Amino acid sequence: MVMLHTLAFMAGTAIAMPHLMNDPVALRNARDLIARRADHISRATQDPLGVSKAETNCGPVSCPTFSEADQHITLTGQYAYASPGAGDIRGPCPGLNAAANHGYLPRNGIASIEQTVAGLGTLYNLAPDATAFLAAYAIATDGNLAEGMWSIGGPLPADPISAGLLGTGQGISYSHNSYEGDASIGRNDAYTNHGDAHSLNITKFEAVYALGGPEDRYTLDKFRSRFEAVQDESIANNPYYFTGLFSTVVVVPAAYNFVINLMSNHSAAVPSGYLDGYNFKTFFGVSGNPGSFVWNRGQERVPEDWYRRPSYNPYNVPAVVEDLAIGYAAYPNTLKIGGNTGKPNSFTGVNVADLSGGVYHAETLFQGNNFACFAFQLMQQGIPDFLNNAILDLGTVTSFINKYVGSYMGGLGCPQLGQYDLGLFDQFPGYKYSPTGPATNYRE
Repeated sequence: MVMLHTLAFMAGTAIAMPHLMNDPVALRNARDLIARRADHISRATQDPLGVSKAETNCGPVSCPTFSEADQHITLTGQYAYASPGAGDIRGPCPGLNAAANHGYLPRNGIASIEQTVAGLGTLYNLAPDATAFLAAYAIATDGNLAEGMWSIGGPLPADPISAGLLGTGQGISYSHNSYEGDASIGRNDAYTNHGDAHSLNITKFEAVYALGGPEDRYTLDKFRSRFEAVQDESIANNPYYFTGLFSTVVVVPAAYNFVINLMSNHSAAVPSGYLDGYNFKTFFGVSGNPGSFVWNRGQERVPEDWYRRPSYNPYNVPAVVEDLAIGYAAYPNTLKIGGNTGKPNSFTGVNVADLSGGVYHAETLFQGNNFACFAFQLMQQGIPDFLNNAILDLGTVTSFINKYVGSYMGGLGCPQLGQYDLGLFDQFPGYKYSPTGPATNYRE
């Protein structure tokens, strides 16, 4: 299998950052990253499981050097921790909740694209391309397109002037099959928990926590193996289990990778980063010890003395997609397209060729840029299912999203294809399941 060809994009992203232009050391590191990525892609064609096991906590390319000045995160002053107030919104993503609790995102949990890019870039070094696209997608499918705002949790507060015309999004807490999907690392499937896929299941967290082992370390490969186990658990217990849209093929497994790539602590001793139990629990708002863990709702925070990934290696779209491809290649059973048909253990698969009208095939999905093209085209094809208000026409929404993903897609050389046959998903009740958020909006 040939992993994604992202060298040119990686080079442009790394070297174009303004602060790197005046830093010869950072420039040299960026060039080294490009060379190592070429070697990494070559090795990945031979041994995907070996590459997955060897991957560092910096993602597809390691981070060879550490800079305290560059990577230290301020947790005082305007970034001091504060519990969410009565009117603040929190949701299913511990990284977003922690960012809001420290003021790197607006503390009310409602953000614009610009606020999201600035805050997550500063805190986690999540690259602008990835951040802007994910925020734009949240706005288009579950936010307020007119105002350009999205919620990191439940429904956006109603605007008494415009709500009747434009509606307000349900936020990512209630974004089943657009953002939220089954087989989360620590949350329940929505159908099995009365629509609540945003509250931490402490039993699931404890199972993930156990992966640290006696060395107390978590890696991308350990999380990928856990993803397969969680899928099997969902299939065995959730009659509405479904996977096949952008949310479940891309966003759900990417969330496993984000924990490692963005929450790992970095140091001179371990420049590529490490995630231990302390950092893991702190980011997830969990206290106590195995067997007596307690989830402190809405209290996710950044650990003290925590250092982010280095500026010369932002976690960008090519890295996100390559990590996904590595995971699927190393654990091919995790690439499930289909769902249960109304009973546990009734999983029925959908053929990639049938879904894409013969453009893509399972045997060649990871050759060249096929997986990236498949994933983003699947996103575009699925958008109409999430437009619940007729005033938001498809052209407006797709144009809005393409502003943030179009340049990346244009460089992939994706094949032209007609309409995906999403009617193949109609046999799965989980495909159309759409819970509605409560007035409490994840507050206590």
